[in-house]
Amino acid sequence: MIPGRGVLRVAVVGLLLLGACRKETPAAPVDPEAARKGRSLFQRGESVRGAPLVGLLGPERIEMSGSVAACARCHTPSGRGSQEGGVEVPDIRPEALRHPRPRASVDVEDRSRPAYGRDTLLRAITEGVSASGRPLGTTMPRYVLGQAEGEELLAYLGKLGETPDPGISPTTLTVGAALPLRGRLGEAGEDVAQVLRAAFSEVNAGGGIFRRKLELVVEDDSALYEPGPAVVGPDATTRLLERGVLALVGNLRKGTPASDARLRREGAPLVLPIALGEGAGDSDSPIFFLYPEEPVQARLVVQHLARADEERRVLRRQPLVVVRAEDAGGLAWARAAREEALRRELPEPVELPLVDGAPVPEALQRLRRTPPPAILYAGPPSGLKALLETLEPWKLETSVYAPASLAEPSVVAGSSLPVLFVYPPGVEGREAHLRAFSSFLERHGLRPRHVAFQLGAYAASRVLVEALRRSGADVTRADLMLRLEELRDFDTGVTPPVTFGVNRRVGVQGAQLVRLDTASGRLESASAWIPLSP
Repeated sequence: MIPGRGVLRVAVVGLLLLGACRKETPAAPVDPEAARKGRSLFQRGESVRGAPLVGLLGPERIEMSGSVAACARCHTPSGRGSQEGGVEVPDIRPEALRHPRPRASVDVEDRSRPAYGRDTLLRAITEGVSASGRPLGTTMPRYVLGQAEGEELLAYLGKLGETPDPGISPTTLTVGAALPLRGRLGEAGEDVAQVLRAAFSEVNAGGGIFRRKLELVVEDDSALYEPGPAVVGPDATTRLLERGVLALVGNLRKGTPASDARLRREGAPLVLPIALGEGAGDSDSPIFFLYPEEPVQARLVVQHLARADEERRVLRRQPLVVVRAEDAGGLAWARAAREEALRRELPEPVELPLVDGAPVPEALQRLRRTPPPAILYAGPPSGLKALLETLEPWKLETSVYAPASLAEPSVVAGSSLPVLFVYPPGVEGREAHLRAFSSFLERHGLRPRHVAFQLGAYAASRVLVEALRRSGADVTRADLMLRLEELRDFDTGVTPPVTFGVNRRVGVQGAQLVRLDTASGRLESASAWIPLSP
């Protein structure tokens, strides 16, 4: 019930102190609906009504809330507790709390206690007083609970560890993927599903995850990617959650679907979705992305230019120029560049919107008169091509920066301007990655087709499997979330090292600048790896 690890993991050690029994309210049968609501408080630190769990820590009564206050952070999602660094985090499952603890001969201090009942357990949680009547340790927060939250948390504690999370059986761990299987993205969706199944088959051939087989179920999300009226009814992610999966992995993802709210509500992790545009979640969301979204890449470009300009200080005198589409992606790209420039006390960038998908020639004339230090572009490939064709006769030396999704030979062919693409996967070590991945495909009779999607699926499978292995045999959704947050510099075999954290949901924080060889179509290094500053 406390944040972090180490010393703070003492939590309810005071629950085990010696003391007198109190007259208890008889235990009522556990209300399944109340227990479901209490699960959200225990595992995620948030009520089903959206209010964060609040605890007051230590004599100073330091307030902590939300996911860092979740009980599962210290007592583990199963409630078993742990022993780490000589600090005991007690077992708080029903069978442990309902029985008295005698004094052990090895105890330095008397930690015996009577059994916990409903009233004494609620008092321990909210007032920090053990069943013995003694104060709990100062590292156990005193939680601020309304009557409804108190009832719900007690209901869940009464069932803690009794029912496995969805998707878990004695023999299988079932995960899901929401993918388009028809239409223009149907082949890409099939490729992702095939790579996930192939990766899981290798794990299963090696004995599975603690003797459980990994099983993948796929729901078709094609309707989200096809023109026509809005989809009626639950999307594929919602259907998978209704079927009962432990987690989701490698979804194709466009924007921010409504089902994100259900993922958060249920605490079901979504591991490395393959994003088709913007839509990174909050820092405490259950969605773990591989690469930063494109507006974040605009921030990285500004940071890179500012570092390179520290001596010349040209950027302090001349603003950057942002040429962008009049859509959500273009506006987000411009906003990110503007905020980063202002944060570094640089002039606000000049924005030149596209009209009908192309830059306005008259607006570009100012670039001819006063060439900017750099141009940041976000929009369709046709708009970038038109921009380069307009600038070409002017023989400018200004560099143009754009997302690597626009790196097409037909776009940059014939331009003498330096066009640099922001490429989060990087090209260093990419040949070795591709050789290893090609061997994987050959082993399973697959062929490279939608390679970017296939690489994303392979990375997602590797991250999920690693987190499941770290979760142990008693895996839960909440435990899987914690293990994902603990990943540091994990090698997927096909991407830069992946690192997550309590407030970090993007695994690769940085990118490399690359040029496109129009003859071969290959991306070539134009910079060292550029880490993204917070």
